[in-house]
Amino acid sequence: MEDFVQDIRERRTTNFSVTKIPVWALKKFKKLCKEEFGDIYYLGIIQLMKTKETYEEIIPLFTTLQKTTENLQRQIDDLKKEKESKEIKTFGE
Repeated sequence: MEDFVQDIRERRTTNFSVTKIPVWALKKFKKLCKEEFGDIYYLGIIQLMKTKETYEEIIPLFTTLQKTTENLQRQIDDLKKEKESKEIKTFGE
């Protein structure tokens, strides 16, 4: 029974107001909702929350990738320096 009551509480609709939102941001949000979600604002909010969650998951991956790339570049540079410091030998020597 408690699950049923909780489900009803989660699905009920409420009106809310947003204060101190710049007009340009509100217009952009309304345009997004109208074009993408048939003028249904809650779908726009849900999409923005999903995008935020995805962004939060991706950023650590980019940081790791950047560190790996820097490490690989450093190894390549070390190999180039090592190659430049050695004498070139041919089969005849």
